[in-house]
Amino acid sequence: MKQISLAFALLVLVTSFTIKQGPPAGSVSLYTTQWILKSIHGKDKVDYIYTRAFIKFDETKKRAGGNGSCNSFGSSLFILNDTIRISQLFSTKMYCEGVQEIEKSFFSQLGRANRFEINGKTLLLYLDKELLLEFAAE
Repeated sequence: MKQISLAFALLVLVTSFTIKQGPPAGSVSLYTTQWILKSIHGKDKVDYIYTRAFIKFDETKKRAGGNGSCNSFGSSLFILNDTIRISQLFSTKMYCEGVQEIEKSFFSQLGRANRFEINGKTLLLYLDKELLLEFAAE
């Protein structure tokens, strides 16, 4: 009986310790990184991104925000495993000649994304298997 109690206590002790793992080696964290927009795919494809559009994710506040090329934006954020939902997107309403199409496409694709992957220093947002947006870690 004493051995069973000792074994049980040891099992409880071992399982009570958790190891907090960071991102895989060579990867960066979704939450502590500013992600620079590199390409827009899908129905709103933009071949060349020449602006500094970016997004940042706030794990604590469950929000995302950034700059769409001209206007600042924010949104609600839901993430579970590799599922992502960016909703209730709002932005300032300035007009900046030459970047409106990039910004419009960027915001549209953000709202469509339902899955994400981080490969090294690249963040990919998808609608199911369709690649929508590609970002690089800054």
